[in-house]
Amino acid sequence: LGVLRGPGVLRRVRKLVDAAVCALLGGLLVGVLILLWAFLAFSGETLVAQVSTRRLSQTEFELTYTPSGTDRGRTMRLRGDQWAVSGGLVKWHPWLTAMGWASYHKPMRLSGQFSSLEEQRRRPPTVEGIAEPGVDRFWEAVYWADPVLPFVEAAYGSSAYAYVEPAAVQAIYVTPSGYLIKRK
Repeated sequence: LGVLRGPGVLRRVRKLVDAAVCALLGGLLVGVLILLWAFLAFSGETLVAQVSTRRLSQTEFELTYTPSGTDRGRTMRLRGDQWAVSGGLVKWHPWLTAMGWASYHKPMRLSGQFSSLEEQRRRPPTVEGIAEPGVDRFWEAVYWADPVLPFVEAAYGSSAYAYVEPAAVQAIYVTPSGYLIKRK
């Protein structure tokens, strides 16, 4: 109200309106940035590895697993018409995810499987470990302590599978809720 007293009232009102508009635009921009940050935190995908396959026979294939950030792949022989990646995942409480904490994950194994249930029952799956050591002690500790940890929403195993496609490179991603496989 002190703005409205004295000479130059219109100039002061105009400055007040300009300041209010700038504050409103600044607040709107901050709000949009917070929403964008939250969207990326809850829907982001992180590349874990790339996979290529080569058929050896009707029931066997060779899979090359190349972790992201490396040029060196590991090749293994598996049985089936599909391959799967699985591992442990720790999903943090949403307020930690909103602050930028990505879900903890560790891919543990790759396996071959058959899409036909009858074929799968006849032939046991082939499994190869991709993590050293073969057990993720951190994930196990969080899994068993999960009921009393307020900052953990869930600790669980996650798996994704895809068909063997010799002509395609497939990419494994981790999202805040599990593994995802896409063709490149």
